[in-house]
Amino acid sequence: MSKVVSIVLIFAVALGFADAILRLDNESELREAQAALFNVNSESGWLLLNYVGPSTVHFAAGGEGGAEDVVAHLEDDQIQYILIREGGIQEKGTSKTTIRDVFIAWIGPNVGFIEKGKKTAFLGDAESMLQPFHASITALNRDNFNDENIIDRSHPLSGSHVID
Repeated sequence: MSKVVSIVLIFAVALGFADAILRLDNESELREAQAALFNVNSESGWLLLNYVGPSTVHFAAGGEGGAEDVVAHLEDDQIQYILIREGGIQEKGTSKTTIRDVFIAWIGPNVGFIEKGKKTAFLGDAESMLQPFHASITALNRDNFNDENIIDRSHPLSGSHVID
């Protein structure tokens, strides 16, 4: 865990945000989209959750594409949660390809320190809403938000699980 994330978590606990629960205001729509986009026949897809209140998220968008489709929905002043399916990943040393579902916490560059502390307390709840997935990463830079970096940073042996 990075030093900044650790400090933000300590800040969140100190302010009492750690006891709060994240709510999803349109769960049926999320589950319907998740079933359609993340099934045994799909090799790509994504879902996006946006905050609509201090402790409420909303399934805002989804699609069959990849990271390039998600970038258009990233907001510089928001924390958002994404589930993305990366398909056709070549397993090293074999001719076998695999699929990886990745949870991404997007933290826009204009999100304030206090807001980061408040919302970081909800990270586990957001992850639970978008399970199952193979890896969890954080994205801080839209210019580097692409399929190649998501695949690299989500690898279990990646030195960093942050796209910056």
